[in-house]
Amino acid sequence: MIYQVYEKYNKDFVRYAKSLVKTKQDAQDIVQDAYVKGIEHEEIFENMNDYQIKGWFFRVIKNIFIDRIRKDRKIFFSDDERILTSQINMETDIYFYDMINILPEYLKTLIKLKYVDGLNSKEIGKIQDVSPSTIRNRLSLAINKLRDGGLMNE
Repeated sequence: MIYQVYEKYNKDFVRYAKSLVKTKQDAQDIVQDAYVKGIEHEEIFENMNDYQIKGWFFRVIKNIFIDRIRKDRKIFFSDDERILTSQINMETDIYFYDMINILPEYLKTLIKLKYVDGLNSKEIGKIQDVSPSTIRNRLSLAINKLRDGGLMNE
């Protein structure tokens, strides 16, 4: 079954993976990992049509890509609230914005003002009409939410 999927859709899978990563080799590695997952779960394909099987592989390719970003390019927050990244690149930027989107709007805005626009607590406080210490408290809350994957209560 997997061989038939390979024969029919491999070029589509590699092209999709290539749109996610920089090199063809990385794209082929991701697609290969998707085939391994397909072999491990081959029984689920028995009740799927070609469209569903192709969709399953596209989803797995995307998930493998996301897992690699999370593993290789994690964003860390230090005690002084600076973002430290192992390497600045497009994948990290995508991951950063995906992480930020788990936050409530007021914290998302705050993080963007601080880390994207480079404003300090005093400048942000003037914009939002609150004290700099309130801004620092909210930044701390946002960072803790991000560390916990957005699971903390406000």
